[in-house]
Amino acid sequence: MNHSWNLKNPEIKIVEFLSDKLRISKILSTLLVNREVNDLKDADIFLNPTLDKLPNPFLLKDMDKTIDRLIDSIESGEKIVIYGDFDCDGVTSTTILFSFLRSIEANVEFYIPERIEEGYGINFKSIKNLADSGARLIVSTDCGISENELVERCKELDLDFLITDHHTVPDIKPDSFSIVNPKQRDCSYPFKEICAAGVAFNLIMALRRKLREKGYFEFVQEPNLARYLDLVAIGTVADSMPILGVNRIFVQNGLLEIPKTHRLGLHALLKKDKSAYTTRDVSFEIAPKINATGRVGKASNAVKLLIEDDESKIDSLLAIIDEDNKKRRFIQDQVTSEALVQAEACLRENPEINSLVLSSTGWHPGVIGIVASKMVDKFHRPCAVITLNDQIGKGSLRTNNGINLFEVLKKCESSLTQFGGHAGAAGITINPNNIENFRNLFKTSIDDYDYDISESIDIDAEINFSDIDQELIDDIHRIEPFGKENESPLFLTNNVQIKNIKILKEKHLEMMLTAGSDNRRAIWFNCDANILNNQKERTLADKNVNIVYSIQKDTYNGNTNITLIIRDLTEA
Repeated sequence: MNHSWNLKNPEIKIVEFLSDKLRISKILSTLLVNREVNDLKDADIFLNPTLDKLPNPFLLKDMDKTIDRLIDSIESGEKIVIYGDFDCDGVTSTTILFSFLRSIEANVEFYIPERIEEGYGINFKSIKNLADSGARLIVSTDCGISENELVERCKELDLDFLITDHHTVPDIKPDSFSIVNPKQRDCSYPFKEICAAGVAFNLIMALRRKLREKGYFEFVQEPNLARYLDLVAIGTVADSMPILGVNRIFVQNGLLEIPKTHRLGLHALLKKDKSAYTTRDVSFEIAPKINATGRVGKASNAVKLLIEDDESKIDSLLAIIDEDNKKRRFIQDQVTSEALVQAEACLRENPEINSLVLSSTGWHPGVIGIVASKMVDKFHRPCAVITLNDQIGKGSLRTNNGINLFEVLKKCESSLTQFGGHAGAAGITINPNNIENFRNLFKTSIDDYDYDISESIDIDAEINFSDIDQELIDDIHRIEPFGKENESPLFLTNNVQIKNIKILKEKHLEMMLTAGSDNRRAIWFNCDANILNNQKERTLADKNVNIVYSIQKDTYNGNTNITLIIRDLTEA
């Protein structure tokens, strides 16, 4: 309860135009416009996200130059090393590039640093070791765009650096051989919010095209790029990219690839066969296990699992990853508990504070990003969680208020040793002595943004129970897969009566609701604690309420049932 409700008010002329031209219902057209899909081209991609609608990969700045350099290495047998980041996006993009290059008989290896030993970013010592072992071309993925100093130092090592990344581009870019990043100001690629796995897929699209033109596949089997989309979908969802435009094409088609994946390790990671996978499966089942390796173990083990063809090695790799995930959960719970104590103390001292900067010695750097996200979810404020070790602070920042963290951090630069990241997620390195200065600068920078610290629930449309029919269910299905900026639609129905109500497992409410002659079963998962604590469910019986909800279709034993998933309610 205590949430503000925002009933969206899309431009009716655009709703009617899309409904008429696309021959779709007004409600489906409304859902499109609410997701800022306002023209026929974008609507066609959204409703029919087929692979032929992907943009030309050569629209990415420096793609031609990058591909030509790669082909020189492939044809000469020069050693190529894929250097990836240690999160799920880094693992999947590394696997995409390594697997593709290996399949066309390139001389390729991969390297992912260990978080604790080597820290964030690209490590010069590791690059030197790779150069000493014969590497002459480094292809970074999901990292490198802020590595100006390192790239300069690498010039003495007689190797070239190809940077592929998707993080915000600094004002001064590294002087590498080439940079493929859609966020470069003069990049013509039309969709800027792809992740590293998406950039990697564009790179192998372009590389295959150039190799085909050169007749390379007369002697080597041509790879089927659709087989890489499972990894692209996983990386895209795991990195919280908006499920719109190009990402919608990647995720829709990638989810279809997961059930039939040829990757023995991914199949083992899934642990159970399903005919269809959703973004929720990726977010809660697949990505956390891959991420755990980079958080508390070795991310290279996740790449090894995803590329392994020998079934005898799969079980041991899977056991390591499962153990990493258990360890990650334990450490995460511990750090979350300590961070909550700090956050609540800050808010007691200043309830109107616009941001949180939490820090402690010994917090595991592998979980501070998750903890920052949990603080944002609970307190609805931008949050930095910093771990202090050996007089160095490493921090992860998160927000969900439409605040651009990268731009905020640029205004805090005087207090930081290093920073980088996205609009909604960023990382910093800081001298512990500068934390208080950073806290003040962070607060002042966020003052420039106008946002509400209370949680606002965006509602797609007001409907009646009589509107909930098969056509509406089909319309909702057409906008799947759900994810960031394309959440499951929320509806408002006013003045419905609660006929029956009971508590399930001490935290959920099950209700039978009626409006006129229509009855609907509803469940409020993890409902408002005030209702449970005060046993208000008894007082709600027979009351009239206004409800905000999503609609879930369940099929069991051949029977189809519709359940309303309550997000919030108020007395009418």
